[in-house]
Amino acid sequence: MLHNEQSPLPESLADVVRSLFAEPDVHETMQRIVQLAVATVPGCDYAGVALVESRRKVDTPVYTHDVVRQSDDLQRSLGEGPSIDAMWSSTHIHLADVASERRWPRYAAEAARLPIGSLLSYRLFTTQGTLGALTLYARAAHAFDDRAHEVGVVYSAQAASALEANRRIANLNRALDTRETIGQAQGILMERHQMTAEQAWERLKAASQNLNVKLAELAEKIARTGEDPTGPPVSGR
Repeated sequence: MLHNEQSPLPESLADVVRSLFAEPDVHETMQRIVQLAVATVPGCDYAGVALVESRRKVDTPVYTHDVVRQSDDLQRSLGEGPSIDAMWSSTHIHLADVASERRWPRYAAEAARLPIGSLLSYRLFTTQGTLGALTLYARAAHAFDDRAHEVGVVYSAQAASALEANRRIANLNRALDTRETIGQAQGILMERHQMTAEQAWERLKAASQNLNVKLAELAEKIARTGEDPTGPPVSGR
């Protein structure tokens, strides 16, 4: 067990946090976040991460029970709910009793039909901005006490840091892959047209603009197929 009912052991929580940073990619990190949230926060029966995709578009890519997805879909369709407010208006929200909730009346009325008695929702954010929200659900009302909230605050902060770190690594890996692919495409153009690396680079950029295709996508196609859509052969070489 990662916690007891009275007080989670600090060293156990530290082990949990370290394991988040050990995950190999962003999706695996999010999966681990929700799984360990259930195991770590007292009273939590299921958990989910709502992720900001772009321009306030939000998706729920990971959850431990389908009721989490249903709850998030409900909030998005109604335009109200604790996870939405935690994400955009507050750092955390505690909904102690769904049946008697008045802050989000439409959400509460619908959520009362689900196996949700209470919830805690935490904004996942770093100095770079808001990543999304981690929401913890309990079947029973009043399931989360002050200790659960304290653990949730620490856990969600570390989860956000782990998620941001893995995002940065993923972006770096994509950038390195793109750079390698562009280099391969340059090599193909250099060999085919007997041109320098700089000339091949300029040819790629010009073709990207003329074809209205991202340079990385154009380079990937050239490297993958060996085809040259950049234009006619260079004459006089």
